Amino acid sequence: MNGVAKILIDFLEWICLFLFPITILGYPLKKYWKAILSVAVMMSFSSFLLHYTSLTIIYIVFLQIIIAFILACYFLADKMLEAFVITSMGYGFYIFVQMIFIEFLVRAFSWKYFNFLSDIFNQTLTQFITIGFLFLICFVVWCSPYQLNEFRSILKGPKMNKKYRILVLLISLLTVLFICLTVYSLLIEESDYKELSILLIMVLGFIILTFYLFLHIQFQKKQILEAKKLFLDQEQQIIDQVGYLRVEECRHFQAIAKLASRQAHEFIPDYITTNQLDKMPPEISTNSGLTSQLDELLFVFLTNKRKLGQLFGVSIKVSVSGNIHHNVSISLQQIVCISKFMDDCIFMLFRSSEEANKIIYFHVDLNEESIIFTISSPFYIKEKVHGNLKSYDAILQLKQLGASIQSEFQPIHLSIRSPIL
Repeated sequence: MNGVAKILIDFLEWICLFLFPITILGYPLKKYWKAILSVAVMMSFSSFLLHYTSLTIIYIVFLQIIIAFILACYFLADKMLEAFVITSMGYGFYIFVQMIFIEFLVRAFSWKYFNFLSDIFNQTLTQFITIGFLFLICFVVWCSPYQLNEFRSILKGPKMNKKYRILVLLISLLTVLFICLTVYSLLIEESDYKELSILLIMVLGFIILTFYLFLHIQFQKKQILEAKKLFLDQEQQIIDQVGYLRVEECRHFQAIAKLASRQAHEFIPDYITTNQLDKMPPEISTNSGLTSQLDELLFVFLTNKRKLGQLFGVSIKVSVSGNIHHNVSISLQQIVCISKFMDDCIFMLFRSSEEANKIIYFHVDLNEESIIFTISSPFYIKEKVHGNLKSYDAILQLKQLGASIQSEFQPIHLSIRSPIL
């Protein structure tokens, strides 16, 4: 095989190798395809040069992994652990799929492993079958909603649980070991234990894939628990506010009864009008008017907040901008923090005597790298009056999640720039 053809096949292989983890982890492909092509070009030339050295194939593979990891750190990932996962997952799955096809062809045509791998035609055929299969897998995963989004968001997040970090590192190291063992077992001469060793290595590959699935399920469970906590917190806040409404209702009733007992009936209509007791509660609108461009979680969150605002006489104006053409996911932790700030704003405005200021502007600006939330209102937050708000803790939590925040409280103007994880 001439050098140009070898580089071209290597180029396609490296595209598949990096395309699979990027797709399965739910990264926006539009943002990463140029980086994938750049890394694939550099890796194909590096691999071509390494094969002309006197190094054995095991050392060449190990050097390829190191070079791929360095390039992934620079082009594809923000953190070293993230780059290591992308590299090991891509290389490991490619080797795993190729090993299955080699095993199938060897069994189907009763060939010996060493003879099969020594033949240029067989090598090229196996490479093209693997490349075609991986492109198909990536396309199916890209078109489907079944991606490891929770795993990616935890991996890219500013803070990762130490236990999970160690577990992810061990799985990635185990994947590298799997790659080296696969190459070694396929290239050694025939022996009585070769078939058994290949079988055990394939079992190891399945175990590694199971580990990734296990991690994804664990992260999903964590998200569900956080969602339940958010629901219970929201329920408790509603209970507290309903209790406050009952107290206010009782206070107004006592005031009217006191006026009646003093025969001051002429003041009762004025009292009712002044406190807007004759005003009908606003009808809860079911038409949110929000765009389907929003993430499903954010869409439901904003719809419910608008309904809550209407219930307490607070108008929430939502607007969306940005030229992105695919859904942008927002993490549940970000929703929880923004929800606390919105609740504080709604309840402060509800208790305010200034009718004209009972409005909240909520703007969402979407782009490929971040989501910018802008929350503003003419209302002034006074530290002495509103000292026990959850908003201050929520802002600190958002900063811990990697968000950059600009805040003003007189009047309210909060700008939250959250990275897309």
